[in-house]
Amino acid sequence: MEYEHIWEKLLNNDEKVEHQFSIGNRYTTFGLIIWGIVALFFIFANFWIGALLFVAVAFYHKFYLPTANAYAFTNKRVLIHRGWLSTHTISVDYSKITDIHVAEPFLDKLITHTGHIAIITAGTTRDQIILQHIESPYEIKKKLDSLMDAVNHKS
Repeated sequence: MEYEHIWEKLLNNDEKVEHQFSIGNRYTTFGLIIWGIVALFFIFANFWIGALLFVAVAFYHKFYLPTANAYAFTNKRVLIHRGWLSTHTISVDYSKITDIHVAEPFLDKLITHTGHIAIITAGTTRDQIILQHIESPYEIKKKLDSLMDAVNHKS
């Protein structure tokens, strides 16, 4: 899924998106399957309630989650866009990042091949941004590290 319509509102003239991503596809598919099975039980009890539940679950897992959790690494900063109708955007300059933590909980790693990335900013560990259910979190961390190194070497 492309997010240019989001980033064009946020980027400065000399800034470009180097990498963009969202919630892992296997995570959203797994959620759709589990909740789809639940919706099937409702279909047997009441067709319209079950059908409505299935449509809501499909919308949530395949449209809302990826759209409402858009992340980008630019040549200057990290951008986190949350929400769909109401939105909230966080921007963190690479110079403000003090540490990056990666976690792959056992079930997430086993079933959906996802993990979490915590971006720690200047201050305390409470000042962190968590990107949840990211595919290949260690690869994403490597991309972020290389972009941060490139910016730090320019300074």
